[in-house]
Amino acid sequence: MKHVKHVVWLGNAASDPLKERLSQHLQGRAKLTPGGLAHDADAVITACDNYVELRELVLGPGGLFSEKRAGLLYVDISCISEDLSAEIAKAAEAAGAMYLCAPLTRGPATNDTPVYTAMVSGKPEVYEAARFLLEGLAAKITVFGENEEARAMTRVLDVMTGVSLGMWAEALVFGEAVGLSWSETVQVMETSAIASPLIKQHAARVVQHDYESALTCETLTERLGAVLAHGRSTGVVLTLTGIAHQMYLGTVASGAGEHGATAVIPWLGMAAGIRAEDWKQA
Repeated sequence: MKHVKHVVWLGNAASDPLKERLSQHLQGRAKLTPGGLAHDADAVITACDNYVELRELVLGPGGLFSEKRAGLLYVDISCISEDLSAEIAKAAEAAGAMYLCAPLTRGPATNDTPVYTAMVSGKPEVYEAARFLLEGLAAKITVFGENEEARAMTRVLDVMTGVSLGMWAEALVFGEAVGLSWSETVQVMETSAIASPLIKQHAARVVQHDYESALTCETLTERLGAVLAHGRSTGVVLTLTGIAHQMYLGTVASGAGEHGATAVIPWLGMAAGIRAEDWKQA
């Protein structure tokens, strides 16, 4: 690892347990400061919920790269677009900083502890400098290339997320429409062959008609829109992604943009005339 004594964490996306895990990993080697100024930092990690937050923290007036940062190691673990990431890369280079893309994806929990994978792209020497930090964040690290490949991988996961949640919403609403018990339907889905880790992650809340999650409908809508734009530019047909995007556009238009991504379920139920009261609670 690059000689790092002070790491600053900026942004609100990651959970406290993840920060605590990194702090323990760094113990005796470096200090981790959540938030605050980064003037004396050797390394900065950003974890942001959306593009606006990250842009302000990094590129805005008084942001990280509003002044020279010669030798700073900068790692972003947010899920953002290739365009914004490329803009940040230029700003980091101009400021004299080393930049690594390392968005995290959360997998199934082990003993109630979330397991993360870091999807990495950047210059090999920057990855080597940051590898010790990444090992404190993720159980698995996959290096995709030297440019924006890690960001492209997040788009692949966005396709799976949007389509899977849209499919789940449709199946749940259909099941209730034909008279099936809500709780029993969710429980069977959670333990059946179709139960992806994504469904397992949300099932306990959804069975209680709780549709909150860290990933909001508004954010997922933006990401699916970005996927479709890439599809058009590359000639890839993304039919299911387009349908999922339309579902989330409808959910956001109904006022649920700030609610969790599973709020597409009560929105679809409301459209079918089922469980409108759940939508009021969501």
